[in-house]
Amino acid sequence: MLRPSLVRALRASARPLATRPARMLRPLRFAVPVPGTRASSSTPHGDPQIAEGIEVRSLTDTEYHDLADASMDTLHENLEALCEDHGPPAWEVEYSSGVMTLTLPPHGTYVINKQPPNHQIWVSSPFSGPARFSMSPDGVWVHHRRKGVQLGSLLDGELKPLAEAWEGVGLE
Repeated sequence: MLRPSLVRALRASARPLATRPARMLRPLRFAVPVPGTRASSSTPHGDPQIAEGIEVRSLTDTEYHDLADASMDTLHENLEALCEDHGPPAWEVEYSSGVMTLTLPPHGTYVINKQPPNHQIWVSSPFSGPARFSMSPDGVWVHHRRKGVQLGSLLDGELKPLAEAWEGVGLE
């Protein structure tokens, strides 16, 4: 025997739409763009979630791109050396349009990318998970929530044990 609630549901689904109770019809909700506006980050030019006690430098868009591009180029060169000179043939690094992918089978994949709206570099690590880094006043990319964690030292700490003769990512 069927439950009464199941019987009601089957009967309701068999009725034409016009006779169904209004509570069963749900309106579709979606955002309609306003002409003349463009989408933007909810945290432009900085991250309001930066932990207390962590100092970050306010950057112009040009300064951010210059610093982030130089750091990403340094990372790319040194990670290529890791893959070509110290890793197995399956390891590879790719860099395009501000997104770097470092694939290290069987350990996993890193994704390191520029985040221009926030003036940050974001890292997704198979070992430590996601992290955001902002530029400190002394020119070092620092973790936005954990004091004392720097981009270069985090990556070196995770990657050097995989290839001991490798010199590191080249960042502080």
